[in-house]
Amino acid sequence: MRLVTGTLAAFAACLGVACGAAAPVPAAQVTETQAAIRAAEEVGAPSVPKAALHLKMAKDQLQTAQALMAQEDNEQAKLTLDRARVDGELALALARESAYRQKAVEALDKIKKLREEAGNSKPAGK
Repeated sequence: MRLVTGTLAAFAACLGVACGAAAPVPAAQVTETQAAIRAAEEVGAPSVPKAALHLKMAKDQLQTAQALMAQEDNEQAKLTLDRARVDGELALALARESAYRQKAVEALDKIKKLREEAGNSKPAGK
């Protein structure tokens, strides 16, 4: 009987330690994820289709992570926050790439226009 009682007491102690050693709330990761989402929004990700998709996924995953933290499943929340942050950063990169591409097209158009004007202004005798 003592063996059973001792075993149960040891099991209960181990269970208590395991439950007490739950992963801490990933507050820093939440902040990083929110910052990535905010940066993507400020750069114009909602108006770039590919960026908008990743921005939506980041927002959805942030909500999922917050629900997981409310359920005290912080380990899974950390993983979800990692995915959300990466999607937010990807949305930011895609939005920036789109803006840079647009500026490059505008610059090329300007160069083309200047070349055409320079070609039209050559003296007729030459």
